Amino acid sequence: MEGDQQRPYSVLTRNEVKEKMNKQIDDISGVFYVSKNDATVLFMYLRWDTLQVSERLGEDKDKLLSESGLSSVVTDLSDSSWVICNKTSDGLISTPCCSHKFCTTCWREYLDSLEKNQTVISCPDQNCRASVGPDTIEKLTGKDKDFYESYILRSYIEENKGLMIKQCPAPDCNYVIEFHQANDVEEYGLNVVCLCGHTFCWSCGFESHRPVTCNNVSDWLSTEVEVSVVDRWEERKAAMDGAQDDLQDFEDYIIKNPDSLKEQDVRIVREGLMLLIQCRQVLKWSCVYEYFHTEHETSKKEYLQFLQDIATTTLQSYLKTLLAETETAFYAADALVLCKFRHNLTTATSNVGNFFYHFIKTLQDGIVDVKVKSYDNVAGPYWLCDRCTYGNSWLDMKLFFASCIPL
Repeated sequence: MEGDQQRPYSVLTRNEVKEKMNKQIDDISGVFYVSKNDATVLFMYLRWDTLQVSERLGEDKDKLLSESGLSSVVTDLSDSSWVICNKTSDGLISTPCCSHKFCTTCWREYLDSLEKNQTVISCPDQNCRASVGPDTIEKLTGKDKDFYESYILRSYIEENKGLMIKQCPAPDCNYVIEFHQANDVEEYGLNVVCLCGHTFCWSCGFESHRPVTCNNVSDWLSTEVEVSVVDRWEERKAAMDGAQDDLQDFEDYIIKNPDSLKEQDVRIVREGLMLLIQCRQVLKWSCVYEYFHTEHETSKKEYLQFLQDIATTTLQSYLKTLLAETETAFYAADALVLCKFRHNLTTATSNVGNFFYHFIKTLQDGIVDVKVKSYDNVAGPYWLCDRCTYGNSWLDMKLFFASCIPL
């Protein structure tokens, strides 16, 4: 519906996110002469707010380091509690800021017990505020290092106040989406498209639900509705599930037969299949729109159903084109045939995307093309309500809004 060049967000791999995070750490480390270990802890402590970290370091560096557990903690060595393990001192590990020593097994158990939303990791000793940073983790096992790396990355994604960044909510997806401008979220946030094929709403995290609002989604999921409405919803959901299966089948085929299509042609077919999923999804949620927004407006309901029929027919025609053109590409004997395939399928995809863009906009604008009828100049002993079709006496006209329009 909107091309990649129009999307004001990027889909990043975890390695790309890690590079952005490390650059943020390196910048603060270089400007304020703090170690990368300390810079990492400070960012986690202040929720990755670069401006706040900079201001606090500039105002009183020592105070900030102390608050965040990066100043040395004096340990009473006469107190045996500074050694937690019963093992010998060989191989025991402590933070750089305290002398509480633990074996690798105790460290692993401690890290496994941490809550996901914890900002800074402190020394396992419950009475010690010394922070645990990369320098300490580097002394542990590979599994612990991987855990800490994931912990920091999750903190960067979920706690970051300076970036519009989120993990794709699809199961087992490792892609991360970053909006370039905060003011673009309102327009484009209802339909964020991940490279895994999943589309979701930035605000509520649910699947993309255009043309209805997040509140409509919540109400729909908690409301008992008529069987006929649910049947239409389920029918369109099944069509969307089928489109998702088609995309997965295509991806599986390309993995097994990597030389069957050029990368450019794979991208064109993939975009077409992903568009089918999005359009099927829109039709599914248009059932919810119909239920909440046209229940008492017969003319709008009829017009919406007319648009839905056209949209369904348009998709059926597009699917035939997509399948035929893709088959042509698989068996293309020369460059001219491939060139024609690219033109035909790209054009068809653009046309369908434009159609559904205007379909969604029509619904989000309230189907303003359908006007409530005016009966001021209608002859006859009664007039028909446009909302419920009830025949009303002209003498009862004053009661119209009280009796017919829901308060």
